[in-house]
Amino acid sequence: MKRLFHGALAVLASILLCASAHAQPQAPTVIHGSLGDVIRVPIAGDCPASSVVRQYTLIVDGDNTGITAQGCAADPRAVSFLLGRTTDAPPPENTAAWHRLTGFPWLGNGSALMRELQVSVADADGKIVAGPGTTLLFEWSRGWRIAVAAAVAIATVALFIYLGASTALLRDVGAETTVLFQNRTFSLARTQMAWWTAIIVVSYVFEWLALGGVPPLSAQPLVLMGIYSVLGVSARGVDLSRRTQFPSTTPHFFKDLTSDESGVAVHRLQMLVFTIVVGLMFLNQVFTTGTMPHFDINTLLLLGISGATYIGFKTTEAQPKLDGTAVSGSTAGDALKSGYSTGDALP
Repeated sequence: MKRLFHGALAVLASILLCASAHAQPQAPTVIHGSLGDVIRVPIAGDCPASSVVRQYTLIVDGDNTGITAQGCAADPRAVSFLLGRTTDAPPPENTAAWHRLTGFPWLGNGSALMRELQVSVADADGKIVAGPGTTLLFEWSRGWRIAVAAAVAIATVALFIYLGASTALLRDVGAETTVLFQNRTFSLARTQMAWWTAIIVVSYVFEWLALGGVPPLSAQPLVLMGIYSVLGVSARGVDLSRRTQFPSTTPHFFKDLTSDESGVAVHRLQMLVFTIVVGLMFLNQVFTTGTMPHFDINTLLLLGISGATYIGFKTTEAQPKLDGTAVSGSTAGDALKSGYSTGDALP
């Protein structure tokens, strides 16, 4: 009798333990990963055939990333995904998911560098495949990569500032002149080329930082560099044809960029403002989405027309006098843009 009683108690305890285990919700699975890593997202059933599972896509916080499954590997109840993308800008239907992964500002759980994301699997029809709740602790970028990218960006900007101040990098060249670079005026065309070179370098490094691999270079940076390269060559051609001379006054950066012989010139100011505004828009797009922007044709036409207007007005600015007449330093500084004097530079 005693044995029966103990046996009944053991059976009852086992039933209670099983019921308690089923009553408690299953803890969500936590996985770790960053771009370039392979993650395995658990599913409820066995993995289907390879031809079917390769049509599965990764879902992040309810949005489809467009990342297709690699297979099920050694685990029949987990689907493998390679975190990465093959194009510079994701398709519109996947933009929201990629903003959750790589975009800024970050407003979700976790921090900007370690994000807590709910991940699941969708089949070929976009329906969620049953599975336990899975949390992805997504590392935005490795610490060493952040340090390298910051160093490259700072070094690039510092290099342009140093060279612009200590060399003829941003100065007008003139025609057949031996004037020291410290006495040459600052060139609007050369400054714009340097501006866009620095922006594209910093943007490319940031994309590498955010995406975890060498990013594809979109056509936009090439078009922009092409526009400002043609502008620089054209401006140089105008200087050669006009035999530009340099006055003895001290150059002033913003005054040289925005002024001609009559003072502040609208075509120069317009070109400078458009360049700065579009450049800041470019950087904002890169920093918030991790992708190079795709400007519409009208924006590119705006820059092209502004550049053509600048070159057109530059060709009609007053020509240097050939009689060797010199002007005083105060007159050259107040009435003329440095670099368009009415006589040869003083020694």
